[in-house]
Amino acid sequence: MAGAFGYVFHFVAGRLLGPAQYAVVASAVAALYLLNLPALVVQTVSARYTSVAAGKGQLGNVPGLIFQVSGLGLAVGLVIAGALLVFTGPLSSFLQISDHRVVGFLALASLIALLVAATRGALQGLRRFVALSINVVIDMTVRVAAVAALVLAGLGAVGGVIALVLGPAMAYAESLFLFRGLRSEHAGARASFGQMGRYAALATVGAIGTTYLYNADVLLSKHYLAAEAAGIYAAASVLGRVVFFLGVTVAQVMFPEVATLHAKNEPHYHVVDQSLALMTLVAVGLTVVYALVPGLVVLPFGSAFAPVGPYLWRFALALGLLSIVNLLINYFLSLGSGRFVIPLLAACGLESGLIITFHSSPGQILQMVLSTMVVLAALLSGLYAWERFRSATTSSPGTLESS
Repeated sequence: MAGAFGYVFHFVAGRLLGPAQYAVVASAVAALYLLNLPALVVQTVSARYTSVAAGKGQLGNVPGLIFQVSGLGLAVGLVIAGALLVFTGPLSSFLQISDHRVVGFLALASLIALLVAATRGALQGLRRFVALSINVVIDMTVRVAAVAALVLAGLGAVGGVIALVLGPAMAYAESLFLFRGLRSEHAGARASFGQMGRYAALATVGAIGTTYLYNADVLLSKHYLAAEAAGIYAAASVLGRVVFFLGVTVAQVMFPEVATLHAKNEPHYHVVDQSLALMTLVAVGLTVVYALVPGLVVLPFGSAFAPVGPYLWRFALALGLLSIVNLLINYFLSLGSGRFVIPLLAACGLESGLIITFHSSPGQILQMVLSTMVVLAALLSGLYAWERFRSATTSSPGTLESS
């Protein structure tokens, strides 16, 4: 439901604004994903340490953990928000956005996202997936209602960006009521800020790399392509991201399961294997649907976005591969391992270099993205297979890990 409302947001913005103004909102959303890197780190850190606390029966630690993680994130977030306000002019110029208020609202949205990420991470670590889903649905529902109301009120693209502030603000307010009573539970020694900081550094690399890979192409297309072509590319990217966001939900369920099992020194590869199988099935299925009925998929955007059709299946394939990459990165992070770092950073450089060199059309930019995803997915899959094999050969015969 949360994912569906996310796409309704883009459909409403696209229909009410048209391709040229919609490109402003789409680039703002892409920029927000980059600005939300600290929020992704906050959620990952919160989820891991909450999972460990739950595994040890120390639920009384959770409120304090949320406070620690929020403080860690805000320390970085305030610096980023300040930098955005200082460099509003150059950023607006790069994205070809005439209204500088867009950057200011993005800065505010990034700060609110940090707060709600801490509580969402705790819900994830506690495996309270229904409460987590409801919280995200509240966020996306408010965004849809706000973008429609604000655009119809005459605020144009700026109204779409304001909606990105209102959604997470309402979700954070709701999340504050979800942890009542935990202070009375058993507590133990909490992780120090130093331990959290070291893990946060590793999670930051994963968040930066993954977020960059599925947003940099939209931002670069806005810079290199004409307004209409950039809007078409952004719409195709949004539709292709259905695969990625479905993959995120699989990774969110896998992460606390693996982290808790690993903390208990219990078998966990079966959870990863099942997650990879499910993600591959989803990616292949949506790629086939996008290839067979592209016109039906584009229909919610309206006839102005008909040129999106030929690009859809390649976007679905590229982002399906990225969803597998994201799942494997989450696996390594759940163990506290940094094996993914070098391949991920190399892929970020590869994608950027290819797009900067080859950007004559939406199709050419998309081909650069797809090539990058093939290489990265192959590398990380090889690393996981090697670890799986090594564990199987070193485990005692008859255990789940070696079976």
